[in-house]
Amino acid sequence: MIVELREAAGSRTLIFDLCVVGSGAAGLAIASEMSQGSLNVVVVESGGMDFEPPTQALYDVDISGLPHPGSTQGRFRVCGGSTTKWGGQALPLMASDFERREWIPYSGWPISFDELRPYYERACRFLLIDGMNFDTDLFRYLRTQPPSFDAEQVWYHFSKWSPKPSVREHYLPAIRDSKNCTLLLHANVTDIVLEAGFERVRQVEVQSLEGHKAVVQAKAFVLCAGGIETARLLLSNRKQRFNGIGNEHDLVGRFFQDHPSAMVGWLNSPAPARAQRMLNVFHRRGLKYSVRCTATPRWQEQHRTLNVSMGTTFVQEDATLQNLKDVYGAIRARRFDGVAGKLLRAALHPAAAISPGYQFLVHGRSYAPGARMRIGLTSEQQPNPESRILLSDKVDALGMPRANVRWKLTELTLHTIRKYVETLREQFRRAGIGEIEVDPWVFDDSASWTEHITDQFHHIGTTRMDHSPRAGVVDQNCQVHGVANLYIGSAAVFPTSGHSNPTLTIIALCLRMADRLKLLASS
Repeated sequence: MIVELREAAGSRTLIFDLCVVGSGAAGLAIASEMSQGSLNVVVVESGGMDFEPPTQALYDVDISGLPHPGSTQGRFRVCGGSTTKWGGQALPLMASDFERREWIPYSGWPISFDELRPYYERACRFLLIDGMNFDTDLFRYLRTQPPSFDAEQVWYHFSKWSPKPSVREHYLPAIRDSKNCTLLLHANVTDIVLEAGFERVRQVEVQSLEGHKAVVQAKAFVLCAGGIETARLLLSNRKQRFNGIGNEHDLVGRFFQDHPSAMVGWLNSPAPARAQRMLNVFHRRGLKYSVRCTATPRWQEQHRTLNVSMGTTFVQEDATLQNLKDVYGAIRARRFDGVAGKLLRAALHPAAAISPGYQFLVHGRSYAPGARMRIGLTSEQQPNPESRILLSDKVDALGMPRANVRWKLTELTLHTIRKYVETLREQFRRAGIGEIEVDPWVFDDSASWTEHITDQFHHIGTTRMDHSPRAGVVDQNCQVHGVANLYIGSAAVFPTSGHSNPTLTIIALCLRMADRLKLLASS
């Protein structure tokens, strides 16, 4: 069932078993698990079905650290959240990401990779991708072999891409038809009200921009609002707890992480077609697989670095192939504006389209004739308590304090980039792929290296997970310490970030949480 708060008359009190705040990948994962059960569930969503600038403006932030475009450009207050805009990349964390690494302060999770493994398998099914592993299974399936890298230093593997990255397209019909799951649109959480002893949430108060209000009461609440908004919600609820909810030890908002990324050089290959066969995108049965070259755990320990991974961007001056890609994407999305013009421009250069078409149809690979190969790195960020989300002195249209994003990196990021660039140069030579021409800034001590770093729109770590309330905001079950019925479902709970896109891990954690919530309800 889908309900519009803006159409409600007067203030209402709504009573459910479970209240989920946010309808992105995390919220929809939980809702999809609950929609066929016996619990009455409500998913509270700030936006509607379409992008609305006044609603999106509630995500405006102040920046008091490094530039962080993803604070606004990577978050969307709309049904489906950021999955309405992302590409659909799925990759689990590595087993070593969960372990304590003595050279990285604040590393280590209170759960292991093996505990999450079955939920990763279910998360892959949720995203409609195959259940094969991310390396050896795919070597056979994609009919390829890794380059002759030293396997003790560089791990050649793949990311998988969901064929339906906008998860609401696949899961919203079931929610719409469900008798026990309600999606409440245009409902912005303004207050989280605790019971008298502060040990449970009694209700959340929601409001539309037009002033329509409701109170949502439930037995359990899950905040699936992302790493920045979750911290803002907890910090701004100060009516009952002076420092905010879950913030007895001043941890909410701290350890804010992203994936610092940078272009570091160009690959000059004597055999560029061979290099593309190893490094460009693979396609099979409607799914896409992109290549990653990642530092092994042994290499990270040897060089005392963060986790880091390499990808390749293929830069073409001739736009023929891009025109064809645009036409293909437009037709699949049933958008036909501009299609004729791009088809005509592509037809004027048929030779540039024949070879890519052959490679795609016969070999299941992307191929970009004459493209230059740009080498980029995506790094884990060192957990840093001074990198944080704070509250601004400014307020939004609902009177709530805006978020103040203070993104800070440490020198360990630069050390990681430099060490891995050296290793990649050596390994690409060893494999006969070519020579990496490194950008000057990488080894220039006089350069301001952070100017070359970009974020990846991944908002991580602001309500980190730990057994102890003195070291984490949530416990190993993602329950807020000291608040028995309040949970957090987002990358905010990650103690560390690894190099991987966080969405698959978010979904896995939320499916695990859904199982626990069902078990608690039955007992």
